[in-house]
Amino acid sequence: MSGTEAPARKIRVCDTTLRDGEQTCGVAFQVEEKVKIARLLDEMGVDVIDAGFPASSQADQDAVRGMAELGLNARVVAFCRPNRTEIDLARACGADSIYTFVPTSDVHMRVKFGGTDSAVRDRLKREMADGIAYAKGLGMYVGCGSEDATRTSYDYLEEVLVLAQESGADLVGVADTVGSTTPDAFRALIQRLRSQIHVTLSLHCHNDFGLATANTVAGILGGADEVQCTINGLGERAGNASLEEVTVALTQLYGFETNVDLSRLKPMSELIAGLSGIEVSPMKPIVGGNAFSHESGLHVSSVMKDSTAYEPLRPELVGHTRRIVMGKHSGKGIIAHVLDAHGLAYDDEVLGAVLREVKEVSVLSKSSVTEAQVVEIHRKRTALVV
Repeated sequence: MSGTEAPARKIRVCDTTLRDGEQTCGVAFQVEEKVKIARLLDEMGVDVIDAGFPASSQADQDAVRGMAELGLNARVVAFCRPNRTEIDLARACGADSIYTFVPTSDVHMRVKFGGTDSAVRDRLKREMADGIAYAKGLGMYVGCGSEDATRTSYDYLEEVLVLAQESGADLVGVADTVGSTTPDAFRALIQRLRSQIHVTLSLHCHNDFGLATANTVAGILGGADEVQCTINGLGERAGNASLEEVTVALTQLYGFETNVDLSRLKPMSELIAGLSGIEVSPMKPIVGGNAFSHESGLHVSSVMKDSTAYEPLRPELVGHTRRIVMGKHSGKGIIAHVLDAHGLAYDDEVLGAVLREVKEVSVLSKSSVTEAQVVEIHRKRTALVV
C-alpha cells in the first residue's frame, strides 16, 4: 500500500468478458462455454457477471438463461437498452438484474439520433427514466450508465445520472467508451460526480490509449464503488480494463479489498485465451508468460537469492510460476545451477564454453534455451575434451 491514497474499502468487481469481451473482433463464445466461464468467475469471487445482450441474438438469450439458472453467488445481469421490450426480454431469460445505458456525448447523440438539440436530449432522458421505473416495477435490480461519458459536458452528464438515480436506479455507470480520458481528469470527474451520486457508482474503461487500468484505478481513488473489467483485457478495438491488472493494482498497491481470489487469475487467463483464440502477450502484466521470467545473469543471480529483488509480487499470489530461462543475457551462475541439478561435472573452462554456446544458440534461434539443451551442450563439450 502506498500509504498516501484512499483508505482501504471493498471494491465490487463486475466481469464483462461474456458481453463486452465477446465484442473483440473474431471472438464468439459458445453458450456452453459462457455457462462454464460464468461458473468459474463465480468461484473466483467476481461480484457481478455481465452475461450478455439478449436483444442481440438467440445465443445471448440462451446464455443469459443458462447463467441465470446456475444459482450463482454473483449477480447475473442482462444488458439492454432502456425500453420495455428489451427489459421484458431480459426478464423472460430469467434475469432479475439489468444494466442499461444512454448515449450522452454530442457525437453519439448526433450519429445515433440525428441531433443534439433539447428535443433529442429530452426524449433520451424520458426513455431512460421510463425504462428504469418500469424495470424497478418488475422487481429488478437496475444499473444505468452513460455511454461516452468522458466526452460529455459535465453539466449534462450530471443531469442524466442524477435523473437515473432519482428514477430508481440502484447503480449509475460512467463509461470511458473510447478510452480518451486521462487518470487525473477521470479521478476529478468521479470525485465531482460522487458528491451528487449516492447509489453505487460504476466504471467502465476502454484501452485505446493504453490507460484503461490506470483510469479505472484513478476512478476508484475518486470514490467509485465498482469496476467493470474483462479477463485478459478483451474487448472491441484495444480492449477493456484488464481484470487481472485492476484487481492486483487495487489490492497490492493501494490496499483496497475485493472478493476476487487472485490465485485463480492465471488459470482463468489461460482458459479465456484458449476459448477466445486470442493469445496473451508474453509481456502482459500479471498473467503473461514473461511476467515472472528471468534471463539476465545479474537478475537471475539476485532472484535466486531473494525473489523480491526483481519481482514486485510472489507469482503464486496470482496463480503463476517463476521461470528462469537461459539465453543471450545469461551468466555462469544459472548454467552452473543447471549442471549441478543434473549432477554434471565441470570446471571453469567447460562452464565458459557451455555458456558461450548457450548464447550463440539463443541468438540464432531467437528463443530461450532449455535445460535439456544445456545438458546436451555440456555432453558435446565434455566429449570433445575427452
